[in-house]
Amino acid sequence: MLFQEINQLVTYDERQRMVPRDRGRLTALVDAARAQDPADHGTLRAIGIGLLVLGEYGDAIRCLRRALDLADTTGRRIAASLNLADAHRYAGDAATSETLCRATLALARKEAPEMVCFPLQHLGKTLADLGRKQEAREALQEALALRTAEGDPELIAGTQAALRSLDAAGTGEDPTPDRRTPLERPGDARVTTIEQEPSDPWP
Repeated sequence: MLFQEINQLVTYDERQRMVPRDRGRLTALVDAARAQDPADHGTLRAIGIGLLVLGEYGDAIRCLRRALDLADTTGRRIAASLNLADAHRYAGDAATSETLCRATLALARKEAPEMVCFPLQHLGKTLADLGRKQEAREALQEALALRTAEGDPELIAGTQAALRSLDAAGTGEDPTPDRRTPLERPGDARVTTIEQEPSDPWP
């Protein structure tokens, strides 16, 4: 499956952002998938994430917008919206990322309360990039409380890592990034990166 193939070629940098583990192989995989001219949500979302990881932000945004337009469940809309928010954030447009995260959070609160922790996590990271550390902390702490109540150790670890990065920002401290692939590492590879759909019930 394209999601898993791409996932194996992704790791994280010191800011906990996705970067290529093997740029050549990832580029070849994404190019081959694009050459098929896909028109389905899942493939477009996977390609969009691959482009995001490769730093091709404009193409990633266009691809993820198409994937979002094709999302036919609330879970898929949430996942694609958060991927799109990440594409804008990585591209330096944290303001648009914040708008997307807040709209996705409102959608999750209304239609998928079990997924509220995901937009909170992404919102916290976006607010951190905007330099609004207190607001970022509040969003991440709410996400952590929800994840602790749910008892998912991987999700709990993901939010704890985001809070450590927030604390380390501007101090010169090393937040000790985890360089395993999104499928191997704890945290929220579920929506942050590539695996299944939130409706599976995953991301």
